[in-house]
Amino acid sequence: MSLAHKDGRYLKNRQVILQGNPLCHWCGTQPATQADHLIEVDRGGGHELENLVPSCAKCNNTRAHLYSSAKANMRGHARAEALRDNGIEIKKSKPFFYTRTEMSPTQSFSIANDQPELALIGHAQPRLETMVADHAGSFGSEVAEWSAQYLNMDLMDWQRRVLDGQLAFGDDGDLVHRYSLVSTARQNGKTVALAALVGWWLTSMSSVRDKPQTVLSTAHRLDLAVMLYDYLAPILQKHFNAKLMSSYGRNSVTLPDGSRWFIRAANNSVGHGMSASLIVADECWDINREVVDGGLLPAQRAQRSPLLSMWSTAGTEASTAMLRWREQGLRQIDKHEPSTLYFAEWSPPPDLSPMNPQAWPYANPALGTTLDMKTIAAESENPDRISFLRASCNLWVASDKSWIQPGIWTELEYADPIPAGGVVAIESSLTDERYFGVRSVVLPDRRTIVTVAFVADTYDQMLNEVNQIAKDLTVKFAISPSIDIHWPTALERRRIVVGYAEILKFTPRIRSMIHEKLLWHTGETMLAEHVQRAVAVRSQNSIALSSQRSPGPIELARCLVWSAALASRPTTTGKPMIVVANG
Repeated sequence: MSLAHKDGRYLKNRQVILQGNPLCHWCGTQPATQADHLIEVDRGGGHELENLVPSCAKCNNTRAHLYSSAKANMRGHARAEALRDNGIEIKKSKPFFYTRTEMSPTQSFSIANDQPELALIGHAQPRLETMVADHAGSFGSEVAEWSAQYLNMDLMDWQRRVLDGQLAFGDDGDLVHRYSLVSTARQNGKTVALAALVGWWLTSMSSVRDKPQTVLSTAHRLDLAVMLYDYLAPILQKHFNAKLMSSYGRNSVTLPDGSRWFIRAANNSVGHGMSASLIVADECWDINREVVDGGLLPAQRAQRSPLLSMWSTAGTEASTAMLRWREQGLRQIDKHEPSTLYFAEWSPPPDLSPMNPQAWPYANPALGTTLDMKTIAAESENPDRISFLRASCNLWVASDKSWIQPGIWTELEYADPIPAGGVVAIESSLTDERYFGVRSVVLPDRRTIVTVAFVADTYDQMLNEVNQIAKDLTVKFAISPSIDIHWPTALERRRIVVGYAEILKFTPRIRSMIHEKLLWHTGETMLAEHVQRAVAVRSQNSIALSSQRSPGPIELARCLVWSAALASRPTTTGKPMIVVANG
């Protein structure tokens, strides 16, 4: 309880306001249990009856957090303006996770004599980010305040951005996202953001939710999960009188209000027998899909407005869980629609080679704060190029082995309307959990335009999309054998079955069309990701896109090869006729 709420006048008038068990002034449905100030005390409001209204705890807490968020944002802007105007940087003690490098925003590093100097500043805005649904506010600013007060560390702009995104809440105080995936290169400060998020949730969310909170943090290795405990637990003990259990493998923290924090390795038993409102998964690239689906997600089913917060660098083709969430994020970006997932990724754009120093700030938002260009330049000389791409550029391995040259795909975006007709190629994912369709059509100038026709989650949804497309009687279909099994008989004559033989036959021609700028696209993000990550392997004196060698799903790229090749091949006009005239 604040000092203002201990004031005698407030306590007396609170009893008057709550006489007769009134309903909440704000929602009008719940019984009032608190007296809320119309004008906040720190804005000049008093404790007189005219400035008090009956309120339920939920509405009072939501309004308080909205007000706190607005104040924090104002203070943050004012502090930033003061720093810019005076050139003053507030130095705080450093957490042991990383060493802060103090440097001027104008400091630069020359990579080569023939290149301009590059500013040592990362990109605070992610290259890929889903929309945030309409919301009343965000708890992100409170996490930043908590970090400054208890961790003695001001969060960087990128950390504030992702925390604001995943902690946005609606008018009812519930989070608008249930899941979050944040991806950057290594050593950019993910662990500090995690510590602030866990610490704030443990010590503040119980007052928002009116009940103790359970938090679970996990990582692919127990020692990494425990490292966060070793840093944060003593702070919770010092400032919040928390009780610590430091037995390795059973580490936990208990707050006086009953809120608890458990630290576990991401094995098949994690989350079982537990109900957690916040689950934080670090380095989820190495967390199995069975762990997420069978352990973590079920542990949140009974919680009000829970959050699964995942953080990681790029992974490998074995990172099935992270790939699935990332694909969902790309899909929402293409649809321009918000969902229950907040996804943000810092990685180089496709039009820049990862070995070009201009690409490095896109993957390293902490560049200029905790990282410098000399460090990344030294890492680029590592003979293990795959490690450099993952750790320093946040690229999925084998991305540097793309079947097309870096940068060419973004130059081929087609913005005008495309005509009807063409060929729609359809394929399912390896696990038959998603269905992809790509349509290709040829323009009068001989250019072939490809566009994503649909991405469906079930076979029935795919058939509904097909039936809508089939209303255009000029459209033909190229389908994989797994889809042909239940293909509608009414469309039998409009389909051709394609597979690996056609990939092997068509891939060289489609690659040549891309390099010759005869194949263009309509700019979908997921299509670009599938095409850019696709890896071609040599087979039978030709090349073919390989799902096994590519660092993630490439179904849209395979569909592109089928549909573009079939749509662009010359049509048969028949043999010339010989006409004999009677003399």
